[in-house]
Amino acid sequence: MSIRQEIQSVFAQVIGGSEPAPLEEPKNLDYGDYATNIALRLAKPLKKAPKIIAQELVPKLAAQTADFAFTEINGFINIRVSDQKLFQELAKITPDYGKPDADTSTPFDCAQGKPLSVRREKILLEYVSANPTGPLHIGHGRWAVLGDTLARALAYCGQQVTREFYINDAGRQIANFVNSVQAVRKNQPVPEDGYHGAYIQELAKLDADPVQTMLDRQKTTLQNIHAEFDSWFSEKTLHASGAVDQALEILRRKNLLYTGENEYAGALVFRAENFGDDKDRVLVKSNGEKTYFTADIAYHKNKLDRGFDRLINIWGADHHGYITRVRAAIEALTGRRDALQVILGQLVNLFRGGEPVKMSKRTGEMITLQEVIEEIGVDAARYFLAAAKSDTALDFDLELAKKQSNDNPVYYVQYAHARICSILRQAAVKPLQATALQPPDKLETAERTLILKMLRLPEEIEAIAQNYAIHRLCAYAQELAALFHNFYHECQVISEDAQTTARRLQIIQAAQIVLKIIFDLLGISAPEKM
Repeated sequence: MSIRQEIQSVFAQVIGGSEPAPLEEPKNLDYGDYATNIALRLAKPLKKAPKIIAQELVPKLAAQTADFAFTEINGFINIRVSDQKLFQELAKITPDYGKPDADTSTPFDCAQGKPLSVRREKILLEYVSANPTGPLHIGHGRWAVLGDTLARALAYCGQQVTREFYINDAGRQIANFVNSVQAVRKNQPVPEDGYHGAYIQELAKLDADPVQTMLDRQKTTLQNIHAEFDSWFSEKTLHASGAVDQALEILRRKNLLYTGENEYAGALVFRAENFGDDKDRVLVKSNGEKTYFTADIAYHKNKLDRGFDRLINIWGADHHGYITRVRAAIEALTGRRDALQVILGQLVNLFRGGEPVKMSKRTGEMITLQEVIEEIGVDAARYFLAAAKSDTALDFDLELAKKQSNDNPVYYVQYAHARICSILRQAAVKPLQATALQPPDKLETAERTLILKMLRLPEEIEAIAQNYAIHRLCAYAQELAALFHNFYHECQVISEDAQTTARRLQIIQAAQIVLKIIFDLLGISAPEKM
């Protein structure tokens, strides 16, 4: 049980009720480590002022435990964890810290103090899914890192996650791509709606299927950025298996298809408006050609047919209008509209020393994800791509990402880990074990703030698993590294005082474990020397 859960348990003993007391971290930590507005929530049913309720609750809460101190400020109840309790909690920080117990089928939501769900879910996480018609660009890299990191966080919380790449290997864009390569091979002009670039010239020289070649290169790039996939699902297999026609037949039997008129004369149209879309959608054109949306309908039905409880898609922000129509189709086919959740990601703007980078120096064309990885390394690439909220544009400075200084955020957090390893080597300390150390009467401020931050790791991971906000991992890593560096400068770790030395070694061993957990979730290395 986390500290947050223990606090909520104390409130439950005093107040009762099925809902846990809401806890937040005060902006001013001088007030306490946690705060709750539970008195405000109780004001209406109890017909009392929040301040009076809070004042009445404080002594009752204090009578339950000596581990936490409770105070009332302006109707809020602030909670401070005792120094002895904080130090005792260090023993819980192991390499599996924050994971649900192996014998429970119910992951716990540390942020809310209640189970995440009735049971563990089977989640299909689909991301990147680029057309195999060109190299992956930096935007694809952002989706790859977002998806891979989210998958790690969900799995850490006990969810069963399958990572899938949908191969768009059918349709007009594939025909245009193949025709472009063949035209170059025959020294003929590339079709007007075809593909251009040095990579087309290169593919034309190869005696190989250009689609498979490009897909293999995409797979290599994704492996190079440590984005792994469990499944590569081909759009062609949907058509070959008859799944697309089957989806159309289900809609037809439900009387959800009709023959269009006017501009859609002769087309087969889906009654999407019946399910919340802003207009009906064409599924089969008048010439018999199926639209891209038709295959997408069959694909999402296939996902649910495979037994997944939740579908998470990561799309570019330009697909915002596509969400409603896909959900409409899912509802029409399966009645499970809410099974689909979509994360929208904004663009990445590359800079070099503050100046925008538009083209590759090598090719004179768009800079590729592979070139970025080769220039700055996988750790920097992943960290920078994960560091900003997915729904905001990301300004990515390649020169900053290469700096070996504290100005570079990934260097800063990795250096904290390396510095800890250096101290532990100096002290010749074995891996963290349960210790007979007595809790101190009082912790130094730098010790206290570092420990408290480490103990909030499960809350951060749970919040990320629920809100899909992986940038919080980077923010947490930066804050933890800063607190460790401050601790390093404020508190001498190895001294003549054996008890103080042992206590501080235990603190930094815990910090090393927490940083390693974060780095594993982010998919970056944990260097022991820098």
